[in-house]
Amino acid sequence: MYFTYFDLDSLITEDMPLFDLTKELLEIKHPGKIAFITRKEGVVSCNELVEKLSKRLDLKVIFKEKDGRFVKKGHKIFEAEGENVLILWKVAQNIYEYAMSVATYVYEMKQKAKKYNPHMEILTTRKIIPYTKKVALKAVMDGGGFPHRVTTTETILVFDNYINLYGGWEKFFKEFSKIKHKAVEKKWVVECKDFAMAKKLVEIGVDVIQLDKVNVETAALIVEMAHKNNIKVLSAGGINIDNIEDYAKTGVDGVVTTAPYFAKGADIKVKITPL
Repeated sequence: MYFTYFDLDSLITEDMPLFDLTKELLEIKHPGKIAFITRKEGVVSCNELVEKLSKRLDLKVIFKEKDGRFVKKGHKIFEAEGENVLILWKVAQNIYEYAMSVATYVYEMKQKAKKYNPHMEILTTRKIIPYTKKVALKAVMDGGGFPHRVTTTETILVFDNYINLYGGWEKFFKEFSKIKHKAVEKKWVVECKDFAMAKKLVEIGVDVIQLDKVNVETAALIVEMAHKNNIKVLSAGGINIDNIEDYAKTGVDGVVTTAPYFAKGADIKVKITPL
């Protein structure tokens, strides 16, 4: 994930726009060492970002755990030293506690799914908490998942709301063979809510059927039909860590979920000592 200087400075100045009043009143002048330690097991995420923040603050990085690694409770994930450790403190802690919760949730979903469907992907939606996109998506990938759709630019995903303005589904079915060729490098993903709709999408030859709130029994039937025609199937709508195994058993190629973005936060201990 590419983080610009603007990204780094925005994170820093959001927490400390001018100066640290407590530090100034205590007249702290000495440099220190800062260590981040996880109080829970989980997947390390966004160390790459914290390293860049540290360098922006002229801190020397002493230790950095690898992003994407599953670690046990009490594991040190990052350590740096220098004059600006107090600035890094809460900025980095907030990043870790959000990012590691997302990454760990995705990791656990994937572990559950792989028991029944080793090739199924965990994909996350565009329904991201505002202003958290880069951190959230980095966390998803650190956890072993991928973004389903980052923006409206890079993928084709046909929903009812598009079709309402386009002129209706019958027009879409009739003209699909023509409009499909407009995007020769892209796959056409079309949302579907029942078996009859899925059958029609198979007939016209879409590339991917995305099931929206379709129960697991119907999903399994659609997967069987679609795979016979070399069409991929995704399931979306209310999928989380509690029901991921049921959807994995249907044979879908991937699930699309928002749940990881709202996972319970990780718990990171911060220890600052003088040099």
